[in-house]
Amino acid sequence: MPDPTKLSTATGQLGPVCAVTGKAMTFAEAIVLDGDYVCFEAYIEKTGASSATDGKEVGALDLD
Repeated sequence: MPDPTKLSTATGQLGPVCAVTGKAMTFAEAIVLDGDYVCFEAYIEKTGASSATDGKEVGALDLD
């Protein structure tokens, strides 16, 4: 059970507050890192993680 002092309804539903940035999130947005809820940006900052795949350019779809 999350600590009630670290919860917020600022997004319109109950969710955690990022332990690093203080941003209100939904539980679906939150990432658990070392027992704390953090936002994606804080997760990248703390872990140095990056994408495991390379992006590719996709041309416009021609429906004619």
